[in-house]
Amino acid sequence: MTGEEIRQWLDNELANFPERASGQELRIYLTRQTAPLVESDRASLVEALAVWIQLRSEPRTMLAMKIGAEHHLTELHREVEELLDDVREGAAFLPYYEQWIVQALEQL
Repeated sequence: MTGEEIRQWLDNELANFPERASGQELRIYLTRQTAPLVESDRASLVEALAVWIQLRSEPRTMLAMKIGAEHHLTELHREVEELLDDVREGAAFLPYYEQWIVQALEQL
């Protein structure tokens, strides 16, 4: 799969996930669904998650960051660091997001 195909697939999964489910359930589900891609299409998965991180929009950005961290996709380190800088500068998200981004960086 290409990065674009994975991104479209992730968008579809997000759109079709039950609204009554929690954000944590969604993260667990997407992490599980993307696990096989870590081995088979790692570069494309990284590409797709990088796009979501760069969007600076909820829930995609935070989901991508957490999925990348849980899969230890070190290739996303720069994107996550830039996200942290944007949060610290007040350019993206509220300040309390910093704690989750720092944790993700530690997992990468």
